[in-house]
Amino acid sequence: MPDIFTAEWYDAMLELANSRDDLAEKVPQGEWRVAIEIEGDGISPYTPKGEFKYFFVYMVDGKIKEIRPSEEKISGKGLNYRITGPASVFESMAAGIVDPIEKGLDGTLTIRGDMRMMMQNADLANIIFDLYKSSDLTDWPKGKPPYDK
Repeated sequence: MPDIFTAEWYDAMLELANSRDDLAEKVPQGEWRVAIEIEGDGISPYTPKGEFKYFFVYMVDGKIKEIRPSEEKISGKGLNYRITGPASVFESMAAGIVDPIEKGLDGTLTIRGDMRMMMQNADLANIIFDLYKSSDLTDWPKGKPPYDK
């Protein structure tokens, strides 16, 4: 199992997301580009307060073709969605203890893009969440959320 936020972790995430045909069936066909911005919130030991982690996700016809970190904020040109939120929330989603739909609806995550399309495909987020939650994909070298050891 790879440590969270390592190159091996990104590869494992890509493999996991592409391992289920029911995911591909639920994603609208075509190309989708998503930027994810994780903001350090003083809770996460992985992203210090005030710092950011940036990720780019590229999907084609229901399959993730690329997931990679970026050293800087990803340009909005050509993006379908930009999702921004606190590090501890994203890490709690990765740990399977926080529901991403709930955090999007309550405003904890800021989502920019076509919200009508996003809501029509909310079940996809639930499938990915359930898949990740049921896997043992990540080692947490500094502590798993809620971080108490």
